[in-house]
Amino acid sequence: MDTKFKKVVSTILLGTMFTYTLPVLAYTKEESVYSKLDANGKAYQTIVSDHLKNTEKESVLQDLSDLINIENVSGDQELKQENNTLTWKAEGEDIYYEGKTEKQLPIECQVIYELDGEEVSKEEIVGKSGNVKITLHFTNHEEREVTINGKRQTMYVPFVVAIGTIIDNENNKNITVTNGKIMDDGTKTMVFGVAMPGMQENLAISESQFEIPESVEISMEAKDFESNAIYIFATPKVFEEKDLDIFNKLDGLYAKMNTLSTSMNQIEEGANTLKEGTNTYYEKSQEFNNAVGQIAGGASTLNKNYKDLNDGINNLNAKSGELNTGAEKLNTGAIAINDALNGTKEQLTLLTEGGKDIAEGLDEIIGRVSQVTAVDNSAEITKLKKILEANNGTIQKLENGNTSLQATLDQLELLSETDEIKAQKANIETQITTNSSIITLLKTNNGAIEQTIATLEATDLTQMEALATGLNDLKDGTTNLNAGLGKLQAGTSQLADASKELADGSKDLYVGTQTLKAGTNQLSSGSAQIKAGINTLNSGSSQLKDASKSLTESAGTINDGTETLTDGITQFNKDGIQVLYNTINGQVKDLQVRVEKMQQLANEYKTFTMAEENAEGNVKFIMMIDSLKKEDIAKEQVILPDSEKKEEQE
Repeated sequence: MDTKFKKVVSTILLGTMFTYTLPVLAYTKEESVYSKLDANGKAYQTIVSDHLKNTEKESVLQDLSDLINIENVSGDQELKQENNTLTWKAEGEDIYYEGKTEKQLPIECQVIYELDGEEVSKEEIVGKSGNVKITLHFTNHEEREVTINGKRQTMYVPFVVAIGTIIDNENNKNITVTNGKIMDDGTKTMVFGVAMPGMQENLAISESQFEIPESVEISMEAKDFESNAIYIFATPKVFEEKDLDIFNKLDGLYAKMNTLSTSMNQIEEGANTLKEGTNTYYEKSQEFNNAVGQIAGGASTLNKNYKDLNDGINNLNAKSGELNTGAEKLNTGAIAINDALNGTKEQLTLLTEGGKDIAEGLDEIIGRVSQVTAVDNSAEITKLKKILEANNGTIQKLENGNTSLQATLDQLELLSETDEIKAQKANIETQITTNSSIITLLKTNNGAIEQTIATLEATDLTQMEALATGLNDLKDGTTNLNAGLGKLQAGTSQLADASKELADGSKDLYVGTQTLKAGTNQLSSGSAQIKAGINTLNSGSSQLKDASKSLTESAGTINDGTETLTDGITQFNKDGIQVLYNTINGQVKDLQVRVEKMQQLANEYKTFTMAEENAEGNVKFIMMIDSLKKEDIAKEQVILPDSEKKEEQE
């Protein structure tokens, strides 16, 4: 290349530099992503606003972006675009531009509605009343493969998601939120919540130890339910760089923990050696003490066992008196039962005779009714009234008999319940039931007789045939009654004989218990003298044992002390030093690596769209979930740049 040609090329390049300065990367890109979500959380419009901070006041800034419909929103700086490369003629100023995108957001939101515990759609819940729960569940899609302590693992770009909304108090009450806070000014309630999707996996912490929320739940008691827009703010800015300075101090701690663990193991070995020596000394001193203890133990056992025997003898003596008293009560009760049953036999005899009289009277009445030929029934009426009077007398006797039988039964309840007593009680209860049945039958018969008398007094002879039939039925019932009374009389007689045998037997028992009581009194007196002698023997052997025990106390104290010291050192080393060592060199170190790796992932996530490799930047996401209204679910406007507002107005 000759000199003339070099001058021409140099002139052309120099002229080009004067007309259009080469673009530089001396800027920071701040990006805000605005998205509208429908009531189910699905994004349907996303606008990105970028701010190129011209920190070096350069004339030309070069940027990368995959947005469509890019527009300068802060000035008239010239843009030259080739594919995804943007060259701005900045003239020393910052650049503000925006555009649209259909890219998937890094954080996905799913909105779930529940009414009275049942999941429903957004259309089904609008205008309803009841217990409403709105769950906003967030999913982190920014997955990365990283290396943790030499192993490939999955982590997520760390996002902190904050939500906020306003709920009116007129139709909603008892408003609560998980992972957040509410502020109530009386007319409306502001609700704030936080979630960190993917953070559980990032830190490798079990949910049983500590659950890091990926959802926010808003609950309320709603009337005619509607909801306002819900705003969401998400950023990967979890930690500041200075927050990680503490990990630099941990490096020295790891080395010190290794030294502490080694030293503690040596101390534990020395303590075990000391424990073995004192244990041998203590075992030998115990051999002598055990021999003396066997002597004292034998005397103590003899004293204790004979004390139990003496207590048993005294108890037998006391119980023999109680047995004698009980036998006396049994004999008295048996005599009373026998007397009561004999009285019952007499009552049944009277009842049986009365029943026969009733039957004979009914035969005569039936005969007279059949012979009635005149209207004058006065003679028959007089006869029926006498029968009625006899029946009332029988009823009174039966009721008196039941009273006597019940008194007998009450006395039996006071006695010990043997098989014989049970049988007597059952017979008496049966007799009372039978008497009551007879009383009921007699009262029924009296009703029939009274009706007959009324009929004779008020009617003519044409009704006598029906009366005769009724009297025949009454006669049959009386015959059955007399048969039952006969069986009851026989059973009562048998019961009276058995009760006499019980009375005789209980008398013999009473006499025998008196003899037993006298014998146990003598046995108790002799046992008390033996007990006193054994107690003296036990006291002497105890003094001998105490003297031997003093000899081994010092050895035992030393041995216990060394065991306690050794166990304490072992426990402290195992549950303290080693746990601390494993935690700091394991969990803490792993957590440190994970936190540092998360910070690295957050720093690398500079933009949602595109950016030059060496450009600094940060990004934040602002999302708005549409309100739920009865009038077609009207949408509230998210805070957007002025040009977007103008476009929506047009």
